[in-house]
Amino acid sequence: MEIYGSAVADKLDNNRSILKRRYYRQHCTLELGSYIKDLSVVHSDLSSVVILDNSPGAYRSHPDNAIPIKSWFSDPSDTALLNLLPMLDALRFTADVRSVLSRNLHQHRLW
Repeated sequence: MEIYGSAVADKLDNNRSILKRRYYRQHCTLELGSYIKDLSVVHSDLSSVVILDNSPGAYRSHPDNAIPIKSWFSDPSDTALLNLLPMLDALRFTADVRSVLSRNLHQHRLW
């Protein structure tokens, strides 16, 4: 939801304008009681689109673009996002993020 998602995105972006657009719950489609995130509305070429989400149902249409992450519940010692920074930085140099992310999908590794 935007109420907490914007604060997280602000912290990650750190005024560098890396995050060009942001999408929140109001941009999702409600389907069978779950919010589905259709990444094709972000860009028709998904080679550079990544979704970071704690709900596998949310990215079920585009699992090869997904980075699963643990749910966050106001835990100040949680470092999951910080742990992802090296990987996110490395993805900038990848021609197609799906070639990297799809390899780890079978592991269901949560950050």
